[in-house]
Amino acid sequence: MIGELVERWHRGWIAADGLTSRYRDGYLVVDVNRSRRKYEWIATDDAETAAMARIVAATEEPNWLSVPTHSPLKVTAEIEAAGLIVARPDETFMRCALAEHPHFDAPAGYAVEVTRNPVIGVRVLKDGEQAASGLMAVVGEDAVAHRIETADAHRRRGLGSVVMGTLAHEAVKDGAKTGLLFSSTDGVHLYRKLGWEKISDLVVARNDVTPG
Repeated sequence: MIGELVERWHRGWIAADGLTSRYRDGYLVVDVNRSRRKYEWIATDDAETAAMARIVAATEEPNWLSVPTHSPLKVTAEIEAAGLIVARPDETFMRCALAEHPHFDAPAGYAVEVTRNPVIGVRVLKDGEQAASGLMAVVGEDAVAHRIETADAHRRRGLGSVVMGTLAHEAVKDGAKTGLLFSSTDGVHLYRKLGWEKISDLVVARNDVTPG
C-alpha cells in the first residue's frame, strides 16, 4: 500500500517541479539535476533500504535517498551503516481527502492569486509583494502539494492555511480527490490542523560527496 502511494506522490512531485524519473537498477530515481542533488532515489519498499543506500553511497555525484517507512530507527541504522548522512531524520509522508479540506479567505490587506501552467500555483500578495505561495500538481485523482512557503515577515497570520486551502479547492475543480505530500518537521503541525493524516515516517539521507 505505501509503495503505491509513494509512486503516486512521485508522479505529482515531478509534474510540479518539471522533473523526469526512471528506474535504475530496479529502483525509482528522479533526475533532480541540481548542484547539491543530482539524483534522488526513492524507496517504494523500506526493505530495499540497505541495498539502495549502498548504491547511493558509491555514486560519485551528490545523490539523495528518501525512504518512507513505519520503522524509521531501523531505516536510519541501515542508511548510516552504508555510509550515508541522514539529512532529514523526521519528515512525514501525509495524505488528505481534498473534498473535506477547509478553505480560508485571505486576511485583510492580502490578496490571493491563482494560476494554472498547468500546475496550480497560489500566491498570497500584500501590496504587490509575495507573502506566501505554493504549488499543487494534479495527476489523475491525486494532487501533490509542493513548495509551500511563507515569508518570514508574514508568518503567524494564517497564510499557510490560505495557500493550502486554495490549492485544495482548485485541485478538486480539476478532479483530484486525494492530496499527498512529503512534509518537513515544521510543516506537520499546519497540515494536521488542516486535516492531513500521517501515512508514514520519512527518512531522507545524502551521500558524502561535495558538490563540484
